[in-house]
Amino acid sequence: MKSCLFPAASMGAAALVGLLCCSAPRACAQAGPEARLTVGIFSRATVVQVFYRSEVWKAKMQAMAEEQNKAVTAGDASKADQIDRELNAMQARAQKQLTGDAPLKNIYDLLQAEWPAIAKEAGVDMIVETPLYQATGVRVVDVTQFIVKRFSLKKG
Repeated sequence: MKSCLFPAASMGAAALVGLLCCSAPRACAQAGPEARLTVGIFSRATVVQVFYRSEVWKAKMQAMAEEQNKAVTAGDASKADQIDRELNAMQARAQKQLTGDAPLKNIYDLLQAEWPAIAKEAGVDMIVETPLYQATGVRVVDVTQFIVKRFSLKKG
């Protein structure tokens, strides 16, 4: 009886090649939990109304009125007229801000130092007025109350 070594050897070689080709699957780095963005939004109308009813605004208006009265008393009509024009322009800006036709820069600037604390208190990563688009998975929180609270804390 002759034994045939070639078929046995070829089967062994094929098995070895098969084992090498079927090694463990490549390791892929697993991403951690999906990052989730939390966006704070606010009501423009509410923020504008509260700002223009605040003690800060009242103090500014009172100071301007006193300055205008001093100008009138001193007979400085051009100074009194200038202040009157400023007051009228500020009133027009407030109305445009309420309708969305003017930026809220004066209000944003007043709160500039407060934005990080507002975001932290509200638990948000960013604050925007109104998102134009929002992907799924983005969490939105109304931060109006946290902004409004700052105006009641600020004194003229």
